[in-house]
Amino acid sequence: MLIKRQFAMRGYHEQQNGEGGDGGGSGSGDDEAAKAAAAKAVADAEAAAKKAADDAEAAKKAAGGDGNGAPKKMTDEEARLLKENMKKKEALDKASAELTKAKEALKAFEGVDAEEVRRLLSEKKTAEEKQLEAKGEWDRLKTRMAEEHGKEVKSLQEQLEALQGQLGQTKGQMNELTIGSQFSQSKFISEELTLTPAKARVIYGDHFDYEDGKVVGYDKPRGSANRTAMIDQYGNNIAFEDALRKIVDADPEKDHLLKSKVKPGAGSASTKPTGTSKPEGPADGLSKIAGGLKGLKF
Repeated sequence: MLIKRQFAMRGYHEQQNGEGGDGGGSGSGDDEAAKAAAAKAVADAEAAAKKAADDAEAAKKAAGGDGNGAPKKMTDEEARLLKENMKKKEALDKASAELTKAKEALKAFEGVDAEEVRRLLSEKKTAEEKQLEAKGEWDRLKTRMAEEHGKEVKSLQEQLEALQGQLGQTKGQMNELTIGSQFSQSKFISEELTLTPAKARVIYGDHFDYEDGKVVGYDKPRGSANRTAMIDQYGNNIAFEDALRKIVDADPEKDHLLKSKVKPGAGSASTKPTGTSKPEGPADGLSKIAGGLKGLKF
């Protein structure tokens, strides 16, 4: 305002001087020009003063005070904006560092032909696919080989079972021709046992095996523990009749299996043992017990 008044006073004095000069001055045209110049100067001065005031206010805000040296407290909005600006600055600094790092890494690829790299990668991919295809063929080949091997094993197993069946039949026929014939032709069975040859074989057949072309008697049935072949004092296998006799003698129910040597009825004739002239009397209880004890082994 002071500057404005100074320019106004100046214009007034110039106007007075123009009116009181020689011959009345240069006229009204010069007055208008002077007024316009003064108005422009006032406007320029006001604009300069406003800019200076704004700059001072901005500087005061930037300094964090009110212009008198006293610190100014930030509002919540100003604090939020300040935090956002700090975060943006940190992100910008980080992005700049990563960009610098990427530029450094790109230096390693200077002079590399991108098309050549693509071609090499394509060839590598094709080679890997071919390897996978070859591996798939190998896997299929192994699967087919395993299937064929399984079929062969199954076929061999079936053949083995068939051969075992044939062997069983052959062994049965051999037992029938050997062990079976021994039971059928046994005089001990026909003369001294109450059993038929067939029933005697059912009971005592498992005590005999056909080995090395001959029938061998055992003290226990087939499948028993500690089964031992019957031999004589020279270590040779004893004959079928002798073996069967020992087996029957060891049977706890032999008294029910042996035929009675005395015919029932009064006045019946009795058998005479070889080398004796005294006929045997009827068998009493003591003689039966003695006969049973005689057959036991101690």
